Order: sequence, then structure tokens, then C-alpha cells
Amino acid sequence: MAHLFDRIPDTFFSVLASPNRRLYIDCIFVIYHAIDSIEDAFQGDREFVIQRLIDYFDDAEEQTFEDVEEDEAARTSRQKAIHVINILKKNGWLGEEELGDYKTSINLFDYSIQMIDALEHMVRLTQNEYTGEIFTVYSLLTSFTINEGIGVLEQAYLKTNDIIRKLKSLKANIYRYYYDITKKAKKDDLHELLEKLLVEYKQDFFDSAYYNLKTTDSLPRYKRGILAAISGIINDEETMDLLAKNVQLVKRIDNYNEAFHYIEARLRYIMDSFTALEHLILAIDKKNEQYISAAASKILFLTNRSDDIEGIFNRLFTIIMKRNDVDYSGLFNLVNIRNLDTESLYSQRRMRKEPEPEEIYFEDDLISGDYRAQKIRDLLKNSIYGKKEINRYVTTLMAGKVRLEAKDVPLDTQEDYVKLILIFLYSKSVGMHYDIEILDHEVKTQTIRFKNFLIKGV
Repeated sequence: MAHLFDRIPDTFFSVLASPNRRLYIDCIFVIYHAIDSIEDAFQGDREFVIQRLIDYFDDAEEQTFEDVEEDEAARTSRQKAIHVINILKKNGWLGEEELGDYKTSINLFDYSIQMIDALEHMVRLTQNEYTGEIFTVYSLLTSFTINEGIGVLEQAYLKTNDIIRKLKSLKANIYRYYYDITKKAKKDDLHELLEKLLVEYKQDFFDSAYYNLKTTDSLPRYKRGILAAISGIINDEETMDLLAKNVQLVKRIDNYNEAFHYIEARLRYIMDSFTALEHLILAIDKKNEQYISAAASKILFLTNRSDDIEGIFNRLFTIIMKRNDVDYSGLFNLVNIRNLDTESLYSQRRMRKEPEPEEIYFEDDLISGDYRAQKIRDLLKNSIYGKKEINRYVTTLMAGKVRLEAKDVPLDTQEDYVKLILIFLYSKSVGMHYDIEILDHEVKTQTIRFKNFLIKGV
């Protein structure tokens, strides 16, 4: 297997590690889009590219390059553009070709194009689309013919692999959001937490495309037909024989057994993938529930201002985290401690004795009715925020209505605010009897401002 740096220069990634990496990556995108057309095919006139870079530097903030040679000038926008091209050429991102008539073209290499595509995908947070993907595989296999058999199987194989990779990436991205709210800095910023959860997370990952994957374009709808088509091909000896011979011609494989195994491996991969795909989707649902539960718990903790132990500690931590002049000696008794000798922490072992429980007697009037009722309310407090309870709460709010705007939901207590947030969070969960549609205007209820959304029964 070839090594990565057998294909790309050793200094290729030094551009992305440079102190001016932000400028360089912007310039790489400018060059990429300047020559990304059918006519140019990632090959463009050098002067045209330089002019595009000049336009970028004219609009950008004044910054200096820290990797400029002593005899190289990089003060004007044109000098900066030429410096960028020289750096990218030096580190193997692009090349220059003399065309004659005093014209020079700038060419991107194949590995540069692949790298820029991946970087742009990460920058734009491009959403993975799943709508119609499973139906495409179903259509290819159910319309299978010997004449187009190799092309059909190759497309079905690639499309299946694409679906699996996208869903695996989705599961990994959910963990990234979970990591952000539990491990990273600013994890106690309620505004940032709600922004990530209610806007970015919903739009980038659990959007309408994934919703279609669970409904109209669902796996159970096409799974049986796909598996039946694969089984029909594998179990037909004549079809497999013709496909193997076609593979020998198309792929230039001399050995018949190798060609036969090539076809069989792809068919088995499609069959195994769609057999296991249901488990992957369930794992994604489970990870989604885990993230929403963690986020909801964090929101409940950060919004708790009650007089119970949790609320008191919450306010105490807020004071301590916001003030740097707090004297902690009054809160904690911290002292230095050392072991006096090697046996100072030794505890002599004793023979284990089985405990004998004793019956506890207490008078019925020892615990008052009010105290008992308060304890019952405390025990039931967290149960009102579960999915079933929120589902039942929405049903009560709708009261036979087809739809209800969020601004019309009563928000008299802190508990009402928390329930409204959870209505939004649980809207795409499995088993909920309602859905939401985000509207394009904000509303203000008392002291809270939020983007209005529509609650619809399903």
C-alpha cells in the first residue's frame, strides 16, 4: 500500500499550520472557485486568479505575512496575491503551466481538489441528504437486466456504501454535540447551549431529510424488495455466470473465479448492509435521545432557581464562577497533609460479620402530612419532564385543535418555560403525537424573546 506522502509533498500541510493559515485557507477557496467551471476544469489564467486575490485583499483587514522572505515584498494587494501563489506552488497545492503568447495558467492537482472539497464541506457544514437514497438502490435492483448488470450493481454498491457512511458520520456528529455540552469550555453558557440545541443541531443534522428517512423514504418500505432482488441474482447460477464473464471483459480480470468473487462480494455487501441498516438507525435514535436528555438536564440545572439543594448549589456556583475576589477559605477548610510514615494510613483487617437487620419502630405522627406531601412532590418533580409527560401535555394544550402557535402556550411559571423548550426538543423523537414548524418571526412573552414555531398534531 502506497504511503500518503508518496502522493503529496512533505510540506503540503505546512500551509494549514502557518501563523497566516486563516489568510491562506481563504485564498485557497478564492483560487478554487475562480477556476472551478466546466470550461476551465481547475485550470485558469494566472492574471485572472491574481485579480481575484487582489479583490480579496482589498476587502480584507490589513494583515502582514509572517513567512515572507527578506527580499520579497508583500505590502500591496498584488504583492500579497503573488506571495500566496508562490507559497501554494512551493508546498505542492498548485502548479503553473506556460501556454505561450506570454500566458501562464494555474492548475490544481487532483489531491489538492480532494482536500479543498473536504475542507469546504467542513466549513459550510453541508447537510447530508438521505431523501431518495434507499429508493434509488431499490429502483436500480428491481430494474436489473443482464445487459446493464455490471453498471447497475456498481451503482447500487456505491450508493449503499454512501448511505452507510453518511449515517455513520451522523452518529459521530451527534457525539460531537454531546461532547460540546459536557466537556468543552463555556458549557455552562445557557444562551450558547440553547442556540446550539434549538438551531444548529436541529437544522444541520435532524432536518427534514433525516425525517423523510424515518417516514416516506423509510427502510422497511424498500428493504424486503432490495433483499429479494439480491437473493434472486445470487441464487440464479446462469445470471451469476454471465455477470462474472462480463466482469472479466469490463474489468479486464483474467481469472474467472476472481471475477465471480468480485460480483458476489458486492452483492453480499449490499445484502449485509441493508440487513444491518436498521440497527444503525436505531443506534442513531438512541444517541439522539442521549444527547437531548443530557441537554435537557443541563438546561433544567442552569434554570433552577428554587430553594432546594440543587437550586442553592446552582446559585452558589454562579456566584463563585463570576467573581474572582471570593475568599474560599470561608467555604472550605483546605490544609496540606502528609503521610507521617509508611504505616500511617494502615487499617487492621477485621473478620467480616454478617449484619443483622433490626426492625425500626416510629410513631405515625412523627412525620407531618405537609412534610410527607412535600417529599412526594419532590419525587415527582423530574417525572413531569419525560417524553410521555410532554406528549400528554401537548395533547392537553391542543384540546382538539389542529395546530397551535408557541406564543399562545401559557408561560406563567418557570416550569411552563421548561416544558415549552422540551416540546421543541422532543418534536422529532420516536412516538411523539405532534410535530413543529419553525416560523420566520420572533415573539416576546413577558421577559422572554424567542423565535415562534407552530405545533401541529400528527
